[in-house]
Amino acid sequence: MKRLFPALLLGISPVHSAEEAASADLLRFTNGNRLDGHFGGLKEGPAVVWKRDDVDAPVDFKVTQLRQVVLRSARPAKPLPDLSSVSLVNGDRIPGTITAMDAHEVSIDTVFAGPLVIPRASVSMISPNPLGGKLLFNGPFSEEGWNLTAPEQEEPPAVKANGNRKDADHADDPPEEKKLPAWSYSSGAWYHRQGATALTRDVHMPDRAMVRFQIAWKSRLALAIAFHADLKKPDKAADDAKNGQGRPDNGPGLPMMFGNAYVMNLYPGYVILNRCGYDDNGKPVLERIQSSATNARLPESGEATVEIRCNRKNGEIALFINDEFAAQWTEGTGEGDDGYAGRGGAIGFQVQTLSAPGQMANAPVRISDLVVAEWNGMPDAARSLQTNDMDIVLLSNGTDRFSGEVTGLAKGKLQLKGRYGAVEFPMDDVAEVRFARNRLAKAQEPTSNQVQVRFLPFGRLSGATKEGTGSSLILTSPVVGKTKVDLDYAVMLDFKNSNSFLDDWDAQF
Repeated sequence: MKRLFPALLLGISPVHSAEEAASADLLRFTNGNRLDGHFGGLKEGPAVVWKRDDVDAPVDFKVTQLRQVVLRSARPAKPLPDLSSVSLVNGDRIPGTITAMDAHEVSIDTVFAGPLVIPRASVSMISPNPLGGKLLFNGPFSEEGWNLTAPEQEEPPAVKANGNRKDADHADDPPEEKKLPAWSYSSGAWYHRQGATALTRDVHMPDRAMVRFQIAWKSRLALAIAFHADLKKPDKAADDAKNGQGRPDNGPGLPMMFGNAYVMNLYPGYVILNRCGYDDNGKPVLERIQSSATNARLPESGEATVEIRCNRKNGEIALFINDEFAAQWTEGTGEGDDGYAGRGGAIGFQVQTLSAPGQMANAPVRISDLVVAEWNGMPDAARSLQTNDMDIVLLSNGTDRFSGEVTGLAKGKLQLKGRYGAVEFPMDDVAEVRFARNRLAKAQEPTSNQVQVRFLPFGRLSGATKEGTGSSLILTSPVVGKTKVDLDYAVMLDFKNSNSFLDDWDAQF
């Protein structure tokens, strides 16, 4: 076996076809190495059983050496039927349909583990209709559909996926002369290393849309986020740019990369929103939109959840950071103004950290857990209204909210005892319920052999495990007890679920 390990851990025997790549699993080690193959289950130790076509017998790896098992290139074999879920005090989010609730328990029906009964005090939130609209995109789970667009003065660096360069032109260069890719895809995330190249994708954003993603960074953050972009490049603007004309002073060619769009620049202490596009003569234009106040407070290095809500019909644009309101703008939409600048359905990301005039610094950034959905117009989240003593109910119409004590669920209706009497809501009309802090139990510390099973588009169940097959595993959760989990619905097994954002990064970053 000693002779086998170096070749395997260096990943020099990749899968050879697109069909094999789509069905292959990926093993990620704590030292940054990766190994493709097929997950064969768990055994006493605990240890992961790993299979490969070029190895006669399965290989066992202790979970203490592992970070993650990515199943089927992070694609589920079976999709979840809907987006409803129950959130627990330990951070787990269990996808499923809430079927019953009283003062002591919450019952949820799941497709991957059957019916589960959860202590009411361990439930921090229920989300019967969490997005208020249709899910349009969730990922990234592959590099397919993504594009790199560089400023005119730069050549787009090659995409790097799963550690394998796609740049044959530099295959024979000495190591110190090889060009680093601007963006690399790996295990459900995009990583940025250097350069001003933008990462874009048409996600078909509707008029009312919500874009939500997780970002982590290791140096001072300067991220441009484009939305409602059409990615167009008028011929005249392209000709002017080649001749050195028409380039805006702030932002390296943003209209040339995003077309007609809104571009939000996120910095540690503030945020700027720009209109991006072209004038009647095809000249690139970048115009800053004023905001009365912003509440963007981010550290020099760290991670955050960013959510943008935008409405092309009435011009509303809002930013939330870690589920807290950060900023809001109102744009023109009709005659007598410039109209809403975002004319397309694409999104984009560009890292803009500067080290010296005209030079882009090495600025590691990770983009993951991206969700694009229709937005129902809800101006805030239940978290912004959470209190110590009252439960908060938000309805899916985006405007109505109620406070009091949720007493139960019967015949498909949520029951709330409020200050002015009792009221019932059909569960189809409820977006989410955030329970009072003072009624919640304290989360237990995770055990040393805990694993997190992750689902698509979102969901997580944690517990201790030491047995399982390639299709299921037995998970013992301190909240839901012993459960058999069907891995056809899962996309990842996470063995190093730390609160430190650094633990989730590849060693090369």
